[in-house]
Amino acid sequence: MSRMYLLALLAALLAPAVLPDRTMPAGERPVALVTAAHPAPRPQQPAQVEPPRSLEEALWRVSERARGALDPETRCLAQAVYFEARSEPLEGQLAVAQVVLNRVRTSLWPDHICAVVFEGEQRRHRCQFSFACDGRSDEPRDRRAWAVAKMVALVAREGLWQDVTGAATHYHAVYVAPAWRRAMAPTVRYGDHVFYRDRRLTRTAALNAKAPAGGGGR
Repeated sequence: MSRMYLLALLAALLAPAVLPDRTMPAGERPVALVTAAHPAPRPQQPAQVEPPRSLEEALWRVSERARGALDPETRCLAQAVYFEARSEPLEGQLAVAQVVLNRVRTSLWPDHICAVVFEGEQRRHRCQFSFACDGRSDEPRDRRAWAVAKMVALVAREGLWQDVTGAATHYHAVYVAPAWRRAMAPTVRYGDHVFYRDRRLTRTAALNAKAPAGGGGR
């Protein structure tokens, strides 16, 4: 729609109704025409947005918003993606974000993303996500990887792409063999991470045990 067309449309909509000129003789005044009543037009339904056809397209849709500051919960999610999976393929990065969100949706972990990501951060090398308790800075330094992590976090939180983890709530790197994995059901592998679903949770009911608040780990 051109700017001139838009201005003309607004002018037409905002123009006052034309009233008869009362200075004219009565016989010369415009005669009001009586027309049959017509039903009010139906309000137009908002156009439905087509789902993204690829994960890359989903990232593109949030790219503009990712350039700005994130709300605290989304930033915590982006930190988890950045520090845990920035060298992984896009699906692997999204999987880490979805593990966090799957935990938020269950009754076994905290209700908020930041609380899930930084759970146990005060215990050195014994927290849920290793970057949160390794004694190093949690501020991203690689600007390009951080930009991608922010987009991935937005896509995950807004549900723009399906769960690629098989409802996973845990993962570990392929070069370690944690004992807890025996109690888990393996679901999928992306890059150097293997993902698992907690056997205490059913695939469907578990993730609906509570409404998502808005959060993997090792």
